[in-house]
Amino acid sequence: MKIYYSIEEADNIIRVSDKEFDSIVVGEDQFIEKLVEEIQTFKKKRRRACRIAFDGYLGIDWDNILSKVNEILKGLKIKTYNFLEHYNINALNKIVEKSLSADKTFGYVYRGKILTVLNIKNVRKLRSRLLEDSKDNDAIICFGPGSANPILRKYYDIIFYFDITRETLFNNSEKRPIYYIGGKVAVHQLMRRFYYFDGPILENHKKYILKYINWYVECNSIENLKLIPKETYLSILLKVSEQPFRIKPLYYPVPWGGNWLKKIKRLPKEMPNSGQGCIVASENSIRINVNGKILIEIPFQNLLLAYSEKILGEKVNKKFGGEFPFTYWYDDQINGGDMAIQVHANGKYLKEKFNEKIRQDESYYIVYTEEGAKTYLGLRENIDVKEFYEKALKAEREHIPFDHNIYVYSIPTKPGDYFLIPAGTVHASGRNQVVLEIDGGISAYSSGYTFHIYDYLRPDLDGSLRAIHIEHSFNVLKTYRREKWVLENLKQKPKVVREGKGWTEYLIGERKDMYFKTYRLEFEKEIEDNTNGQFHMITLVEGEKVLVKSENGGEYTLCFPDTLTVPASVGRYKIVNLGEGIAKVVKALIRL
Repeated sequence: MKIYYSIEEADNIIRVSDKEFDSIVVGEDQFIEKLVEEIQTFKKKRRRACRIAFDGYLGIDWDNILSKVNEILKGLKIKTYNFLEHYNINALNKIVEKSLSADKTFGYVYRGKILTVLNIKNVRKLRSRLLEDSKDNDAIICFGPGSANPILRKYYDIIFYFDITRETLFNNSEKRPIYYIGGKVAVHQLMRRFYYFDGPILENHKKYILKYINWYVECNSIENLKLIPKETYLSILLKVSEQPFRIKPLYYPVPWGGNWLKKIKRLPKEMPNSGQGCIVASENSIRINVNGKILIEIPFQNLLLAYSEKILGEKVNKKFGGEFPFTYWYDDQINGGDMAIQVHANGKYLKEKFNEKIRQDESYYIVYTEEGAKTYLGLRENIDVKEFYEKALKAEREHIPFDHNIYVYSIPTKPGDYFLIPAGTVHASGRNQVVLEIDGGISAYSSGYTFHIYDYLRPDLDGSLRAIHIEHSFNVLKTYRREKWVLENLKQKPKVVREGKGWTEYLIGERKDMYFKTYRLEFEKEIEDNTNGQFHMITLVEGEKVLVKSENGGEYTLCFPDTLTVPASVGRYKIVNLGEGIAKVVKALIRL
């Protein structure tokens, strides 16, 4: 189940020139009219067919688009080619099988380029046809993911890139089969394949082709698509990269979920629960309100592809290769259950086993609690690890429950507590609390590598038992991290780093083996800060709302308990308390 719920707007407001604004075309019919205009202008000028690429991401409804094109362009001679027929299916299937057979739950990330899965001989034949067909037609349209690949790109006169968010992709796949590389199927049936093969290869291709497009097409809704010239598209993203902006969060139900977020965020009543909200660079989108009149929603990754250094800062950008080094999760367990007892791996293990680029560290900031709230963290002092392993293995294989509290240490929690969870530490969030997870990690696999040790023999939302990963878990488990060590190292006492009249900034968590550090800003009226060349992630954890203002005029009103990105390019900025009492903001940044 991959249904996302997100009704809040989370809009980022920018202004562009009248000329740029007027260049945006909105609506399917208006898009076709513009296409006709482009074809006729080209044919009149060059006296041959206009060669056009309809390249794009997974999940584009090409049948709908092409039928509309053919219907309206009846007066023109149009030749179309389906590029999905030019993949080397045998080679592709072998790569996919190898990738997914590497692990029964996860997989091995394929990082090859799109050319490696094409039928090169057929693609070259297609190139010849594009040239030959130019004599007797008004336009030639080649459509499908990868159609503007390096072999064909230079032979097109106009390149359109059709794009959708992953929210749209996954939710649409629940309603109808959609195109993917090499065929057509419901993506939710091949979720692992998407994360380990289709997703990485198409993100790689997108990084290449967005440099050469003429038009960017936002088509989360075909009827209300937005056609944007490349220059205007880049201008819009530049504006966003120079002001505080909000990544649109996504919410979905989980087996242990509560309903606190559902009420706070006014989420749909039909949601089974509001167990998790997420901000994951590869998954989430950014909504951009242009001149107060046109709303554009694009994958957040697009913004990074265009202006990663402006957002991340020179040093962070170089360190992480332009990728976003944080994931944020909101874990809602009010009247819900405990998370699975789990552990995460270090970078070396993830690279060897899954071809991932990350080291997966986590941290928990406790936002809200009710009676009995606690966090599991580390092993109990004198337990037998071998016995723990055997009990967990028996639970997985024979479905015999055991008392995990004998082996895993837990700490009663209250709002404001902060726990560091470096890779290798057994942990879990307990019931009756709301946790802001600030995690380090860049993963092709959206939910990261959470190795479950024990999940109480609890069924998932579809009724099946959730996956357990005993071998992975005990391979990466740091068994010396027990009660005393945890209390001395993972629950740190806040340290004052600066203060003034009515405000104080505390360092609340930092370790040399974790690449991010976390602060809390507490203030009555306002507090000033400076990015000093690297981006900040800020979350309002106490208070009603604050206004975040940059010196260059950018601003965003942030409500509890939302998260905002302050790009490195912003420099000096101010946070103004718009509510009563003390406001508290948690700030995370990369250690350099």
